[in-house]
Amino acid sequence: MKVLLPLIVVVILLWEILTKWPDQFLHIVLCDVGQGDAVLLSYAQTQILIDTGPSEKVLACLEKYLPFWDKKIDVLVITHFDADHIGGFQQIAQIYEINHLFLSLTEVKDSQLFLELREQALALQGSGTSLKQPFLGQQIAFSQISSGNQTNYNSTPALTLSFLTPFELDLEEYHFLLEQGSFLWQKPENYLSDEAWQKMATKNNDNNGSIALLAVFGELKLLLLGDLESPREVALTSLSLITDVDIQKIGHHGSKTASSIDFLWQSRPEMSLISCGQNNKFDHPHQEVLANLQAISSQVKRTDQLGDIEIISDGVHFWLKEPKTNIF
Repeated sequence: MKVLLPLIVVVILLWEILTKWPDQFLHIVLCDVGQGDAVLLSYAQTQILIDTGPSEKVLACLEKYLPFWDKKIDVLVITHFDADHIGGFQQIAQIYEINHLFLSLTEVKDSQLFLELREQALALQGSGTSLKQPFLGQQIAFSQISSGNQTNYNSTPALTLSFLTPFELDLEEYHFLLEQGSFLWQKPENYLSDEAWQKMATKNNDNNGSIALLAVFGELKLLLLGDLESPREVALTSLSLITDVDIQKIGHHGSKTASSIDFLWQSRPEMSLISCGQNNKFDHPHQEVLANLQAISSQVKRTDQLGDIEIISDGVHFWLKEPKTNIF
């Protein structure tokens, strides 16, 4: 028994290393955090987290899908400050090193969770975390992975994140930026005019203030909407910021105030992801939203039915991975 126990430990460690060693695929994980949002994007050594769910339950998801030896999150995006999106922030900040934290630096919410987040974010900034407010069109690119030799060279796609909001810009400002080629390209953070920054600072402190993201990996397009509702969905399409996508995280947990049929006909996701809690008091997802998704023939995957949802892509195709099981 004394010999068997160390052997079991070694086997477990080897299994963990083999199953969690970074590969060349993009892994998209919709964490089952109950009634809330937490989306993990993992690509090689790069780890991106969008929102932290309502509680420390997000930690179980990170431990499940990230290598146990890597306690680093390259980019953390807080889409807005509702409790179901920030509740796990403090626990994450205590365990993981966060390189870049994107959030609204002008939005204020009257809640204890928000005050704790703000205090923790400032402490992180003091210890080296880059604290940023995104702007419309800002793009973050993560390098390609190359393998092979000169005669057998293979390169996987780059992963890019583009911020689709905030966009409180008047049409004159928008067309000026469009003519300058400023959208969807990396630019200095102060390229927006003072007037545009002022408009960002006065945006509403509600679901429609959510940060929306478009992730592109080769031919794959993933749309992440936070809690954006129908008025802002219309704004995204009216500014021609949305075309067909492959996967879409449905806004506001499938609330009837989002995912209008007109918007879905524009985005046309092949697969729709809904993060919601079992038997939640809001009745998310709403039957009208499910009917809209059925009308566009989108596959619907829900955390209240499946738990954690992991999707893997090689940049051309994507597939749903079956839930992990313990070998012991």
